[in-house]
Amino acid sequence: MRVVVVWPKPEDDGPVGLQDRAGELAEGRRGPDGSLRYETDVRVRPGRGGEALDFTGPHVHGAAGARFLYLSFRTADGSGWARRSKIMLPEAAPGEGTALRATLADVSGSRARLDATGWTVGR
Repeated sequence: MRVVVVWPKPEDDGPVGLQDRAGELAEGRRGPDGSLRYETDVRVRPGRGGEALDFTGPHVHGAAGARFLYLSFRTADGSGWARRSKIMLPEAAPGEGTALRATLADVSGSRARLDATGWTVGR
C-alpha cells in the first residue's frame, strides 16, 4: 500500500523528510502551492489477534500495534539531527483502497497532529 503524507505549510529549517531505519531521509516533493508531499510503500497485515493493523516497510518504526513514520529534521547545515516528529499510523483501516493518506496539521511536538480528516484511504 502506498502511504502519502502532505505537509501543507512546511518550515524551511533545513533538510526534512521521512526517516528510514538506516537514518536516511526521503525528502518530499514540493507542490505548486508550497506544500510537501511524502510517499512511501508499506505492507499492511492483520495485527496480533486480528484487531489492529500492522505495518512494515523501510520507513516504518515502532512496535507492533504502535507503528509510526518519523518526520525528521536535520540541522540547517545537515550535520546532525535537530528533532523528529512521529506520524502515528492508524490501528484500524479507515476504508478500502490502495493508498493511505493524511495531512499534517502540526509537527512542532514529538508526535505530529493530523488534520481533522485523519487517515483516509483512496486509490
